[in-house]
Amino acid sequence: MVIEWLKFKVPQEKWEEFIQRDQEVWTAGLKNWDGFLGKEIWVDPVENEVVMLIRWETREKWKSVPQSTIEELDAKMGDLQIAIAESREYQVRKFLH
Repeated sequence: MVIEWLKFKVPQEKWEEFIQRDQEVWTAGLKNWDGFLGKEIWVDPVENEVVMLIRWETREKWKSVPQSTIEELDAKMGDLQIAIAESREYQVRKFLH
């Protein structure tokens, strides 16, 4: 499994609207995409950050989402289109006991 980790700087008064719109646009747009496993959203009230943790079956399936789809979904965020402040990628490792 691969984790796509995205951090956004979002004023607290826009959190609910931003998270709801993301659910309607991005989560709905990706939920039927091969390899998309799910998503968690974390909020940090001290730093005014919204962090999204997106789980993908493999890096190849994640990266197979066309740029045109990404641009289309991003545009649907409308006035809540907020630039990614930081992004990371993690490989989930499992250890045998």
